[in-house]
Amino acid sequence: MRGEHVDAPYIQECPLVLECRVIHVFELGLRTQFVGQILDVKAEESVLGSDGAPDMAKIRPILFSPGDRRYYGVGPSLGLAFAVGKEI
Repeated sequence: MRGEHVDAPYIQECPLVLECRVIHVFELGLRTQFVGQILDVKAEESVLGSDGAPDMAKIRPILFSPGDRRYYGVGPSLGLAFAVGKEI
């Protein structure tokens, strides 16, 4: 499939698709960091939480680690951003 807002393909069977535009590129030694702006979100209802937002536990994303050439899954929530440290 082709994106509606950017000239990029995506896999139709993916339950969540983010169409992004690159707005900054930073060279960090041997690495390059890309910063993007999300232009559109396509999500199947099966991966949305009760609040209508994407639910990471339902999406179950896969991460690729180039260093050891392995795929990893995302684990359970570790805490609420900007609040978890207040308990220490």
